[in-house]
Amino acid sequence: MATQSIRIAAIFSLLLLSCFGSNAQTPSPAAPSPAASAGQDNAGFYPGWMFGTRFEGSTSGDGSVYDLGTGAGYNFSHRFGVDLGIPYFFVGTPTSIKGKNPTAVSGNGFGNVGANIRFFLPGKETNYASTIHLGAPTGDKSKGFSTGHATWNWSNHLEHGWGNFTPYIDASVGNTVPDTHHFRRPFMTFGYNAAFEAGTEIDAGPVSLSASAYDVAPWGPQTIVSRVFRCSSGTKCSSAGKTTNRKNYLNSSVSTGDASLARDDGFNASAEFKPKALKNVDFEVDYSRSVPLRLNSFSFGIALDIAGVLRSHPGRLSSSRR
Repeated sequence: MATQSIRIAAIFSLLLLSCFGSNAQTPSPAAPSPAASAGQDNAGFYPGWMFGTRFEGSTSGDGSVYDLGTGAGYNFSHRFGVDLGIPYFFVGTPTSIKGKNPTAVSGNGFGNVGANIRFFLPGKETNYASTIHLGAPTGDKSKGFSTGHATWNWSNHLEHGWGNFTPYIDASVGNTVPDTHHFRRPFMTFGYNAAFEAGTEIDAGPVSLSASAYDVAPWGPQTIVSRVFRCSSGTKCSSAGKTTNRKNYLNSSVSTGDASLARDDGFNASAEFKPKALKNVDFEVDYSRSVPLRLNSFSFGIALDIAGVLRSHPGRLSSSRR
């Protein structure tokens, strides 16, 4: 059933991509960090309304997590904008987990409603982007689509271009470890943490390549909510007690422990393709290696800037208002 739902979502996304031809640096306001990609051409955000969708996901030995995110927002200027979005998740649970917990079947459902406040400051040599993300606990905790708490993250992106090379540094702080386009985690976290990523991007025309290393440094008590292990039907999803098992999300719906439970580090690699014939469409493939979890994840993303398509075809915009 989950596999069929994933296929339907993929087909739906591809149909959308085939219907629109089109030019934007921020194809989906529902993306994890839309402000960062806006700094690639120093133009900043496109002022006015925006609307986009993105289908992305990760697969690994610990399960598969896919989501179809849709968002809308408004850019008040080239420097400042806000947006609101919500993801719909498709989760595939490994057979090994189903054998231990028959209720841990693959699940679908809406995640947390999220809002972004985005700021972009270009410079002659360096670009800076900042995003404050706020999440409401609207997702189903029993399926791992919410921690049951309101969440926040403040992320910052700094980059400097040297020809076709663009080294960058990302730093964020918040009360949950956010997913990235490199890695949709098979779990969610609740607890204070700081996250860092440093790498470089190589621009090769319509194809961009990047490589980076990351580190997640939490502090204080941490809660892990599994996306691949369900709690029993009709019971409250709660932890059986504190644990130091980093992979307890494969054995329990909710795990609690100290800061070491959510600590993570590793490296990423990705390739992004922006076809000239479809200027408002982005294709991306990614690889991420978590060293403490001993986990290899392979990800993809397909994003469509619907507002950019309508701006490129004013006739379609006017007809959509009739």
